[in-house]
Amino acid sequence: MDLEDIRRQKLAELQRAQQQSSEEDFVGQQIEAAKKTLLQRFLTKEARERLATVRMANKGLAEQIEMALVEAAHSGQIQGQIDEEKLKEILNRATGKKREFRIIH
Repeated sequence: MDLEDIRRQKLAELQRAQQQSSEEDFVGQQIEAAKKTLLQRFLTKEARERLATVRMANKGLAEQIEMALVEAAHSGQIQGQIDEEKLKEILNRATGKKREFRIIH
């Protein structure tokens, strides 16, 4: 195997890796679009705004809630739309008990 063969082989490997990466990006975009559509369908405007605020503060929690909502929607557990109050309840259950802080002067 000479140097030119090695270069061609390496170029082919790089092209395959780039194509695979592009396909994965495309699939990821499709999943995000489907998730966004589903959340728009089942969440009120206020609930979507609250979820966006949570995303800014805690991206992992927002993704966890979104995936739970998507799974619930696919299994038919969501009846009607989820308003901001219901989303707050979901967030409270997901985060567990909150600690109270008292500031003493």
